[in-house]
Amino acid sequence: MPSQTSQHVSDDHASPKDSRQDEGWTRVTAKSRAGRRNKVAKARELPIKVRTDGLSPASELLADYHRMRPQWELQTCCRRMRELLAKNAGGLKTVSRAINLGNGTFDPHQAAWDGKRCSFVQLIAFTIMVEDLENITGSKIKTVFQDPAFTTSDKEFLASLGHRVVEAPAAMALVDEDAFVFGIHLYREVYAEALEKSLPAILIGTGYSVWEEILDTDKLDRVEEVDRTYRRNPFPQETHGGALYGTFMYWRPGIETQAESSGVVVKEDTKEKPEETEDLSKKLEATSLGD
Repeated sequence: MPSQTSQHVSDDHASPKDSRQDEGWTRVTAKSRAGRRNKVAKARELPIKVRTDGLSPASELLADYHRMRPQWELQTCCRRMRELLAKNAGGLKTVSRAINLGNGTFDPHQAAWDGKRCSFVQLIAFTIMVEDLENITGSKIKTVFQDPAFTTSDKEFLASLGHRVVEAPAAMALVDEDAFVFGIHLYREVYAEALEKSLPAILIGTGYSVWEEILDTDKLDRVEEVDRTYRRNPFPQETHGGALYGTFMYWRPGIETQAESSGVVVKEDTKEKPEETEDLSKKLEATSLGD
């Protein structure tokens, strides 16, 4: 699940965080270098326990969404997110499908607020990006959600918003060059599977540089290819909250930016500065994988 802690981070520079608890496969977490590989492997083998008792009704989740979205839209990070989308995808007209992987349950066990909020923040960010892409493409974009942790209430709630929920691994087969893939804090295996067949037009997910810092890069050849060949921006951060830590926005080459379409050539260096990377490593060494 989403991060259990919050921290002040500037809007323009993403930092990874000890992200999530084991409820599904949406966990990228940091720990000391010793034993990382074994700990992640064990986490992958854990059975996914989907809650069936004491669930909040879908109508309550919908009310939470309508309450939280206007608040998040007022944040600077939301404005910056929309600006980056408009700048980098302004010439994109072919995106026809948006795939959300591992968003996390909206009704966590014992009503854990941090986890609940992070799941809603990621949903809201995804939804706003899809709506803005629809304005760019001039057509409706189909949305698909997949997460083994979804409860029946989660599925009903997402359906009420017009989203389609599928069981794993159905969403992976839908990834193509015209897809927008949104998957934050996923396991390496999930990124590898999602990108195996085709690289999408837009990818929102954990940056390759983050993997280099917190884990080894096994099975991440396709993520490395995206990081090397796509334009990228750190995802704008909230003033408080860990829902988007370590996340990057990747834009496929050939997608015309607003600056390019106006004849202005802009070269933006989005790699972390050495001092930022060093500070990042220190923070990560102080965190550990959640059980």
